[in-house]
This record gives sequence, structure tokens and C-alpha cells, in this order.
Amino acid sequence: MNGAPDLKSDPDPQAEPESLEQFLQRMRYRLKLVLRLCNIPSQDAEDLLQDTFVEVLRKWDTLYNKEGWVLGTLRYKCTKYWKDQRADPVEGMDPTALEVLCPPLPPLQEKQDEARDLHNLLRPLEKRHRQALWLRFALGFSPQEVADRLGYCPSSIRKLTLRSMSRIRRRSSRRAAPEPEVPDLDLD
Repeated sequence: MNGAPDLKSDPDPQAEPESLEQFLQRMRYRLKLVLRLCNIPSQDAEDLLQDTFVEVLRKWDTLYNKEGWVLGTLRYKCTKYWKDQRADPVEGMDPTALEVLCPPLPPLQEKQDEARDLHNLLRPLEKRHRQALWLRFALGFSPQEVADRLGYCPSSIRKLTLRSMSRIRRRSSRRAAPEPEVPDLDLD
């Protein structure tokens, strides 16, 4: 053949044993082929090869058919890789789908500013209106949770929230309305 020792037949006691580096050079194409056939992403292929060769190094002297053992171990690790990917819903999901399901959170400072603004808006309201709006919008409770917390019926929380919001709108529109311009009657 090409001068490389044949590891499948009985090794020649006179021949020099093949080094790991020579073995890797000879197996390079077949290892790439297994990874390609198993459709392993390039960023994970190196990890699978490293895991396989850690096992090879542990058992190097005891292996009879090194090629078969390496290829079989790599195939096993590729199969396990895809099984693990399917079992982990986060890893198996498309990153854009993950962003839709869980959008990025605003920075903590922004959330604190919003809470401070809401607190300032709620200050002139009655206590029950303040509580309902704070639980609903600052703490993110559902209407059912707000009703349970305040001892109201869930349908009345919706009404209470709408009334509170309309009061806030009226107050802010009064503040924002410009004062009527008074004409200057001094015609001197």
C-alpha cells in the first residue's frame, strides 16, 4: 500500500509502532467525513474530537483496532450530541425565536426611573387607586393577582384601573393646557 502500517491485520512485531500524530494524519479525512455526515456545527466539532481523543489516549495501548474504535466513538459522541441538543429546549431553539419569547430586559436604571415617574403620577390619587396601579404596572401583577391582593373582584380591578388612568390623564391635561392669552388693552 502506501507504506503506513495496517492496523487491521496482525501488527508486524518488527515494524515500528505508529505514533498518535501519524495516526491523526492518516485518519483526518475520515474524521471530517463523520463530522460532516452527522451535520455537526464547526464550533462543536472540535469539542467532540477532543472528547474522543481524550478517550483514545486513555486506552491507546489496549486498543486492537484503533481506527474502528476512534470512528465508532466519534459517531457515538455525534449521536449523543444531537440527542442532548433535542433534549435541551433552549439550545435546540433558534436565537430569533428565543428573542421573541423573551425580549431583552431594560436596564435597571431605566426601570427605576419609570417606577419613580409612576410614583410621582400616583401621589395625588386615593390610596386604593394608587395601590391598584402600583401593583398592576410597577410590579407587573395580573388583574387576578391585584384583586387577590387588595380583596376586590377581578372585574372591578379593570374598572378601578381605567378610572385611575382617566384621573391621571385629566390631571396631566390640566397641567399641560396653556393659559389663555390675555390681550393687552393698554393702547397708549
